[in-house]
Amino acid sequence: MLCVIGCGNSTRSDDGVGVHVAQSLQARCRRHPRDNVRVFDAGTGGMDVMFQARGASSLIIVDASRSGSEAGAIFKLPGSELESLPEPGYSLHDFRWQHALAAGRRIFGTDFPSDVTVYLVEAKTLAFGLDLSEPVLASALRVTAEIEGMFGPRRETEDTKPSPGACEVSVSRGNVYLSREVCDTYLPDAAAVALLAREESIFIVPLTRQSGGGLLLKQRNARGDRVVHAQEFFREKGYAEDFSRQMISAYWSSESAALILPGVARPPTT
Repeated sequence: MLCVIGCGNSTRSDDGVGVHVAQSLQARCRRHPRDNVRVFDAGTGGMDVMFQARGASSLIIVDASRSGSEAGAIFKLPGSELESLPEPGYSLHDFRWQHALAAGRRIFGTDFPSDVTVYLVEAKTLAFGLDLSEPVLASALRVTAEIEGMFGPRRETEDTKPSPGACEVSVSRGNVYLSREVCDTYLPDAAAVALLAREESIFIVPLTRQSGGGLLLKQRNARGDRVVHAQEFFREKGYAEDFSRQMISAYWSSESAALILPGVARPPTT
């Protein structure tokens, strides 16, 4: 059994990167169930880590770091290098996942995983806020995709199997229009999306809540079509104010866990 636990404070911007990864993996497991995989959002509860990991053969922990490295840097370390027993007199508030690793091994013995991997993502800001900074969000996507690749075969059903091939997405004057069919197929659990500009492509990343840099998926009509108002995104990324492209052929990337709009070059501004 593989256990994945995301840690952090989701109200302190990049400190919530572990929570973001855990919730993204939970959404994917709901859509594509995996055998022998458990995913938990532990927040800041170190004691929860100890009990949730019990009985697993392998454990992955994801959290933010503050080491002075470049924002978004990813560190992958064996848990044995980070675990430590709490000092006498520690309160439960001070009991972190590092202590849970050492304490869990002592308390549960062979019923606690010996194979432990920790992903740390360097934070840019820990200020109060619900959004991840762009470099941390991009790293969260890479960590999420890498961990999902360890899950093994998924149990496909006719209801959960995504449709192959390209789909059409409309972009007009800073708004992204998504049909109900596109949302049902590629963004079924998303309450919001994050938009990322990569060279001449735009990545539409599903989020289970309006956080982590998310823009709300607003319902346009009774049919269930959606729209994302993203004028500020297009403006910040250098697109012309009246940028308008009707019907872009998009495709889903499992590696990036995103719907990709290719060939969207930034028009020259005057």
